[in-house]
Amino acid sequence: MRLRHIEVFHAIMRTGSLSKAAELLCVSQPAVSKVLAHAERSAGLKLFARAHGRLQPTREAELLFAETQKLQSNLDSIRDLARNLSLRPQGLLRIGCLPSLGMSLIPQAVEAFRASYPDVSLKIQTRHTDELLNALLTRELDVGVALNPPARPGIEAFELGRTAVVCVAPPDDPSPEDAPLALEECVAGEWISIGNVDPLGEAIGHWLETQGVDGQLAAVEAQTWYVARSLAARGVGRVLLDEITARSAGEPVAIRRVAPELTVGVFAVWRDGGMDSQAGRAFVEVLRAGLGLS
Repeated sequence: MRLRHIEVFHAIMRTGSLSKAAELLCVSQPAVSKVLAHAERSAGLKLFARAHGRLQPTREAELLFAETQKLQSNLDSIRDLARNLSLRPQGLLRIGCLPSLGMSLIPQAVEAFRASYPDVSLKIQTRHTDELLNALLTRELDVGVALNPPARPGIEAFELGRTAVVCVAPPDDPSPEDAPLALEECVAGEWISIGNVDPLGEAIGHWLETQGVDGQLAAVEAQTWYVARSLAARGVGRVLLDEITARSAGEPVAIRRVAPELTVGVFAVWRDGGMDSQAGRAFVEVLRAGLGLS
């Protein structure tokens, strides 16, 4: 089967009819019928049967659809890349960041950047780490900001600074403010986990494991960091978070240092080959200057 065959086949599988597939592909229905017939002849397979006015995929079509999903996804990424390459944005900087950083670090940096570069327009998106890196590769973004991003081919990472992992507790937490909490105290009793599906969660999970305090089951798991912070503010329990998220705007919480200490890196990330945007380089410098991290 050719790439055009696969594209039409996927459109029919997704929509269930020739007319809707034609609309999705912005072509005529006869053109879709012709490509489908040619695909079936080339493959030597019957892919669809008509039933009650709809196309029903055969067992062979279902198996073929499962095997070609990744290829179609790659084709969609190539199409996105080509479209974004053609945009050639001028005077526009597209920034991506983790959702929690969009509530704290990024607004501060944008305020400082706009004061020095008022002629540059900014487009800001919040995405989780894997989505952030994929958006950089397909040129949907110019620069991203993340915590401990994993190594990825085609992506460069520059550490801007480091931030501590702290214990975020309800505002009436009785622990002393001037002394760090032992790690086991943070996960004793009612505590909140952020899971291990992102780099920060992985780092905290590994930290708990190496310190031998990973056996305490969390009362709640909230994989979105600012949701976990809000739960702590409501008295649900304590949670380990990066200090930037902990000190972001929101309901009052108690923030305690933790012993032993753990820090995570705050990174600017962009496509391999160097930052090709003058505005992007300037924004990274504003981030680095304004972080005030150790």
